[in-house]
Amino acid sequence: MRKWKLSSVLFLGLCLLATTTFSQSKSQLKQKKARIQKELNKLNGLLGETRTNKRKSEIQLLILNKKIGARKDLISAIGNEVHYLDKEIQTQKELIDTLESKLEHLKVQYTKMVQFAYKNRNATNKLIFVFSADDFNQAYKRLKYIHEISEYREYQAEQIKLTQQNIQQKIHELEEKKAQKLNLKESKKIEFEKLQAEQGERKNVYEDLRKDEQKLRADIEKKRKESQKLQQAIRKIIEREIAEAKKRAEEEKKKGGIGLTPKAQKLSKDFALNKGKLPWPVTRGVISGKFGNQKHAVYEHLTTINNGIDILTNKGTKARSVFEGKVVAIIALPGGKKAVLIQHGEFFTMYSNLDKVFVKKGDNVDTQEDIASIITDENGKTEVHFEIWQGNEKQNPSYWISNN
Repeated sequence: MRKWKLSSVLFLGLCLLATTTFSQSKSQLKQKKARIQKELNKLNGLLGETRTNKRKSEIQLLILNKKIGARKDLISAIGNEVHYLDKEIQTQKELIDTLESKLEHLKVQYTKMVQFAYKNRNATNKLIFVFSADDFNQAYKRLKYIHEISEYREYQAEQIKLTQQNIQQKIHELEEKKAQKLNLKESKKIEFEKLQAEQGERKNVYEDLRKDEQKLRADIEKKRKESQKLQQAIRKIIEREIAEAKKRAEEEKKKGGIGLTPKAQKLSKDFALNKGKLPWPVTRGVISGKFGNQKHAVYEHLTTINNGIDILTNKGTKARSVFEGKVVAIIALPGGKKAVLIQHGEFFTMYSNLDKVFVKKGDNVDTQEDIASIITDENGKTEVHFEIWQGNEKQNPSYWISNN
């Protein structure tokens, strides 16, 4: 009886382990799906804002590309969830088969015990069985055996009842999993239809944009000149700040350094320690322009140089400082745009494509403090340009800001 109890415990333990493993995998997939859906909702909002103008824009193409990528990831995640459900269904079927086999074995044993009890139902027979023992010790063991047989029969009856209940529960769970699988397949079909629609929309936007290469070239040249002016202004300001820092702390400067005070050195160190953990310069958004040389989304033979990153966000969003520091310049740009340059020891962060600026030169700002509103252009695009400098060296902001 003890061996049978132990095997039952081991069997239930293996069932729980399999269920736990599957649950962990399903939980991870659900979290991934939730993240992707959140990203899609964000992109839908941004795309809606860029559709305020009937004329197609590059930013619409970029958002659609990101949506299509996210949609494919979502379809893949649903497919993986279906795969895990298939495994669960198979495991559930095996558990039911095992339980049914166990039930059949219990019934056979119980039948034998009932038959034995029926044959020995007479009290005289039991007494004869006990008193026919060779000695007192054997008689005691026979009496104990009769008592254990009675107990074990009751135990077997209870096990049969529990196993039958367990089978019914597992069958119910199996039906639920099958229903989940059907729902997921339907969801996957819907997402695939959305993907096809988005791919069709992307094709239309792409074809419309290709009709006017001359305008695109003009836009690229305009942005290039604006960026060039901004870079010259930034370098000039940074060089001025470096010179002033050297002058203020000549005795503390290091070879190749910029002569920082102890307070500025600590700020530089703290900024560097937060590499990969800095907050974004907006509360929410997607990266719409990467650092470095970029091929044009429509005309691959056209290239642009990005000295930072561009982040697309919602209308009305404010730019915010990614770290505590001091405002060293407010830069005026063509078209009424503005840029803000903040110093963090030997590091500088620059925020441009701004409208109304809330800070002034010389102000100290805190991490995540709002510094300006972001311009929304005629296409409904709200995009902030963000750069990080270490002295005169440009950094890739993507390596500095958080992945979340």
